[in-house]
Amino acid sequence: MNASDFFDHAVTAGYADQPYPRLAGIRRSAAVRTTTGVWLAGRYADVAAGLRDPRLSCDLARGAGYAEYFRSRGIDDRFPLPLNALDPPDHPRIRTAVSAEFLPAAVERMRPAIAAAARTAVDRLAARAPGVVDLVADLAYPLPISLIGGLFGIPEPDWPLLERWSRAFGAVSDPDWLLTGAARTAGAEATRECGEYFGRLVRHRRRGGGDLLSRWVAGMRADRRMSLPELLVNGVFLLMVGHHNTVSLIANGMLALLRAPRRLAQLRADPSLVDVAVDELLRYDSPVQTATRVTACDYPIGETVIPEGSTVMLLLGAANRDPQRYPDPDELRFDRGSGKAHLGFGRGPHACVGGLLARVETAAALRELITRFPVLEQAGPEERRVPSFSLRGLEKLPLRIA
Repeated sequence: MNASDFFDHAVTAGYADQPYPRLAGIRRSAAVRTTTGVWLAGRYADVAAGLRDPRLSCDLARGAGYAEYFRSRGIDDRFPLPLNALDPPDHPRIRTAVSAEFLPAAVERMRPAIAAAARTAVDRLAARAPGVVDLVADLAYPLPISLIGGLFGIPEPDWPLLERWSRAFGAVSDPDWLLTGAARTAGAEATRECGEYFGRLVRHRRRGGGDLLSRWVAGMRADRRMSLPELLVNGVFLLMVGHHNTVSLIANGMLALLRAPRRLAQLRADPSLVDVAVDELLRYDSPVQTATRVTACDYPIGETVIPEGSTVMLLLGAANRDPQRYPDPDELRFDRGSGKAHLGFGRGPHACVGGLLARVETAAALRELITRFPVLEQAGPEERRVPSFSLRGLEKLPLRIA
């Protein structure tokens, strides 16, 4: 593969199944300019530094074509950009306003509820044992949707809407040149539907309540840190991201364990290792594969200088498999001692707001699965990958349980 033709290969059959050998080719150079004009960086040191460097802007409106990128997804000039596409001073202002429920102390208070939800979800699987279940449809989606839905005060009958919208959003996570027109249309329609639904929720929450959204609305009216359009856009964004990454982390993680039976046996023998295992699974096969930035000035990566106004994709998946940072990077190991040094959910001021919540939910799900089912195996080679370059997940994972 010629690295400059990377995106031509990223849409071919087989890339989603085996991206890491191709990503290794990107690491051979400090930075690679593709035929699309986008620059790619995949070395751990460069990616980790870039995630913290203010010279790499998250304000994608600086880059060519990004107004159309957002319009094609139903976000036009009437709306502010979501949290992940903002620079200071707007980014810290919005992040402070929305992140309180995702901070360590808040997530710690949620642990009993998360454990109970995981137990209930796995109870439903146990009722079908022995037999074959689809881990994605039967656990990986329902568990985080029940938790984020409860957090936002969304009625349970509406939870299936979240899954439908989430699948549509995930399908348009890639740059436009990698998408079909049908995917863009479905993504824009999901954005419109979810935005209208969320707007109705906000109107109801003006009367007060005990859920996260009610607290956001009360805060908006009390200190005006967020405007109503900002609340709507970021509410929709966090509602989707708040469970989508968890869905993929649960599914990717379970598949990785099934393909590494010694590691699965290690967790069965010592379930206290599950929290450590989740971080290694995040490194090994992260749900989020890229972080896109725009150069605010001429920006050096190694001996290459990337011109101001260029789009740069920081390849988190490539960085997490960099042998300069991780010995035997393609091996799943729970003894690395590097903990959260991986870049699975980013790093720095734009690290995933809900990253800790996703890890705790995934740990609860895996702990229940490995302790409840002595038989837990893949039911044939029929897993189906999400056809995406930027996100890595599974549409289907049949499991035999007993």
